Amino acid sequence: NKRSRILFMTTIVLAAGVSERMGKNKLLLPFRGEAIIAITVKNALSFSDRVIVVVGNEQERIRKALLGANVDFVFNKNYKEGQRTSALEGVKAVEDDDFSILPGDLPLLKKEDAINLFSKLNENSIARCSFHNIPGHPVAYKKENRERLLAYPGSMKDYLKEMGFLSLPSSLGSIFDIDTPEKYKALLESDGNLSILERCCYI
Repeated sequence: NKRSRILFMTTIVLAAGVSERMGKNKLLLPFRGEAIIAITVKNALSFSDRVIVVVGNEQERIRKALLGANVDFVFNKNYKEGQRTSALEGVKAVEDDDFSILPGDLPLLKKEDAINLFSKLNENSIARCSFHNIPGHPVAYKKENRERLLAYPGSMKDYLKEMGFLSLPSSLGSIFDIDTPEKYKALLESDGNLSILERCCYI
């Protein structure tokens, strides 16, 4: 079967951070027998032709968790300076392609949400998943944003604000990042069931 044109996109997965709020590397925490980063990357591979994983903190352990995955690794030597530096390292590695940016701690992101988002790039230069008006991920960019982003002096958030973007209502999985012990506990107790998480955590 020929793949839909909207899947021809590069997804950058951010996996370089220090997980300050979690107290240990959140991306290596187990869920359903795999590391959270492995699940997020597997999801990204289901809706992207190319996946770039930006590593930094504990990069050897992240690479090991992704052994055998069809991804390209990029090392961000400035990972301690924050997520923006990792995003830009990923953007530098994008070739002539539309691209999206995704944190590595979103194991419940739904493939349908990402594909729906990518399809909106036909009419919009930037599109972003959201849930109940809470900004989520991925954030998808048409390729003309690559050089603009690399030259932009402000934050990623400032860039989005200045350029404008389509906010696309999506599922809870687009915002449910595993960045605190409480979130991880909720993930395990619900076994990743979005309707349970929605009832107990967000409504």
